[in-house]
Amino acid sequence: MRKTPLYEFHALQGATFDTSSGWLIPKDYGNTLEEYAAVRDGIGVFDLSHHGKLRLTGKEHLKFLQGMLTNDVLKLEPGKGVYACLLTAKGKMVTDMKVYRNSDSVLVELEAGLNEKIKELLLRFRLSFKASIEDLTESVALISIQGPKSKKLLELILSEQIPELKEYEFIKRNLDGTEVLIARVNRTGETGFDIFTPSDTAPRVWNLLLDTKKPDLKPRPVGKQALEMLRIEAGIPVYGIDMDENTIPIEAGLWHALSFDKGCYIGQEVIARIRWRGHVNRHLVGFEIEAQNIPKRGDRVIIDEREVGYITSATFSPFLQKPVAIGYIRREFREAGTRTLIKLDSGELIPASVTSLPFFSRNQT
Repeated sequence: MRKTPLYEFHALQGATFDTSSGWLIPKDYGNTLEEYAAVRDGIGVFDLSHHGKLRLTGKEHLKFLQGMLTNDVLKLEPGKGVYACLLTAKGKMVTDMKVYRNSDSVLVELEAGLNEKIKELLLRFRLSFKASIEDLTESVALISIQGPKSKKLLELILSEQIPELKEYEFIKRNLDGTEVLIARVNRTGETGFDIFTPSDTAPRVWNLLLDTKKPDLKPRPVGKQALEMLRIEAGIPVYGIDMDENTIPIEAGLWHALSFDKGCYIGQEVIARIRWRGHVNRHLVGFEIEAQNIPKRGDRVIIDEREVGYITSATFSPFLQKPVAIGYIRREFREAGTRTLIKLDSGELIPASVTSLPFFSRNQT
């Protein structure tokens, strides 16, 4: 079982641990609801160092990626990023990713456990393109800060005002003697920033973020359990949970991952055909549960005694004070307000209603 560079710090801070794709990661730090509240009211700090990270370099690395991904990377200027998918020829998802363009390289962030698979796939398709692919998962740590006061915390530790960044735009700064990449990323429905730093400097960055003496900031570490609550409320699907190799991006509502004027990429014909001449048969939606039960992944959605969908993620929502879920439903039942039943693994049927996503959204500034 692998450990992130911050494992010892999590243990000292009272974390209990869970596993994710062969990594030990913090499940919680003793009180999931307090961790949730820290993000909604102030600042939460997350260790996401187990996420996959690849770096592409070489004379043709952008041209190579342009023919592989669903979004337009060639038009990116240095300091900008984009959300994209890698598809099969049939338009099904191999993975999603965040892509950040530097002046001479591209940084790709993936869900945990996908780095080796995606590196091998990219190498297989590289052919004659002059591009190199390096796995940075072990050597680069990823710390995310999320919450309405996260920008104030960044400006405090950097001792400067930072520019207003749009989603996936990033800056590079010197932090305690180390160059870090800071990207604007919403993981919770709140303002958020991802900080990429060399693994050996991650403890210093972690301590800088948490040791602020400003009483109005009070950042606290947040574990996987609270992050699940937050990201489900924000309606953010995760590959490997809410999306897999059978998912077409349009089914999951990933329109922001798709460019329709960039030209060819793997799976492009299928996506274009769906957009212009067809439709998908299922859609990712929210479900407000009208019972105290929290469904499990795979529980079935029932209408008129017929199975019409299934749950992919569920949690208790502190914001709505009720259980909520996200999952897929047949397109003819996707309208908000549609009444459904959810069949639990016990066989019990509980009432729920379809709702649009997200459950929670704060105006981003």
